[in-house]
Parts: sequence; structure tokens; C-alpha cells
Amino acid sequence: MTNLDDDVFPVTRITAGAIGEMGRRIFILQAHYGRDAVSWVIHKAQAIGLSRTIPQLLADIHAEFPELTGPLVAAEPNLALNEPLYPRFRVGSLGLGYDRVHDLVVLTLVDANGGGEEGNGIEAGADPAELYVFTTRGQAILLSQQIESVVAAGRPFCPSCGEPVDDFGHFCLPPAARRKLDGVYVQ
Repeated sequence: MTNLDDDVFPVTRITAGAIGEMGRRIFILQAHYGRDAVSWVIHKAQAIGLSRTIPQLLADIHAEFPELTGPLVAAEPNLALNEPLYPRFRVGSLGLGYDRVHDLVVLTLVDANGGGEEGNGIEAGADPAELYVFTTRGQAILLSQQIESVVAAGRPFCPSCGEPVDDFGHFCLPPAARRKLDGVYVQ
């Protein structure tokens, strides 16, 4: 992925976190451009997918471009979310890629509402607003590790079905009866 008009502005810092109580947490992806922080709301599944996909992408990059040196990673990174947390939009879909020209990892964020606030000039039925976030490979590694720790700080997952286990317990269907249809168990 390259940008022909060279409007590539890499972030100075990228992180993720969660706010709220367990079982009702809201996951936030936050990028810093100098002193300015920009936040987006993401789903927990998107966060987990991103944390698992980043290491695979970096391994693929290393295999395809072995001449690249290892990514630079900060020794003591600041990965805390910064206030105020005013998300720009809720992310409907999240993509991950690599810009070889600039040696940057690219996160593609697509607005779940198709363009954010009303009256933004986007016609009904138009493609959802896309935003590209450029990070270094080192920042991507740190983001992946941060997401893993944020997710691990929440409710544990059931080893049988993969659903979160609450404080009061968990009802898990036997494997033969377990089948999901649109996120709901069907028997």
C-alpha cells in the first residue's frame, strides 16, 4: 500500500485500553500525533484480532524483506490512554497492511456509521469513511502487546467454548450442542 501524494503522517505513539467495569468495558484505540490524541471505539473481537494479526504481519514482512533490520521498540513505552477520551467514531471494520515505501504498518479504520456525524457531506449509500493510521513496526509490536494485556485484564475465557466467564459462573453447552448463528447459541 503506497500513498502517491505522500500524505503519510506516522503517529508518535499508539496504544489501546479499556474503560468501564468488567463485562461492560469499552475498548479504545488511541493514536498521538505530536501532542494531539485521537481516539476510536473498537470491539473487543477487533482488539483481539489486531493483537494476533500484527505479529503475523511482521513475520510476513521479515520473510518478504529480509534486508530490513529488526523494529525499534521503546525500552519503557508509555502505553496509558490519555484524557480526554472523545472517540471520533466507532470502528466498523479494521484492516492491517504494510507500506513498503515508507516502512510503516498501516491500520485502516472504517467508520461503523458510514462517515461520523450527520451533515458531513457523505451521501447515503456512499462508501464508509476510511482513515489510515501509519505506525512504525516497533509501535505495532507494542500495540499488540498492550492489547493482549488489556484483554487479559478482563474476564477470563472458557476453555471449552471461548465465551467470557462471569463472576457468578458460566453456562457452557456440550460441544455436540454448541453451534453459533449470528452470535447466539442454537440447539
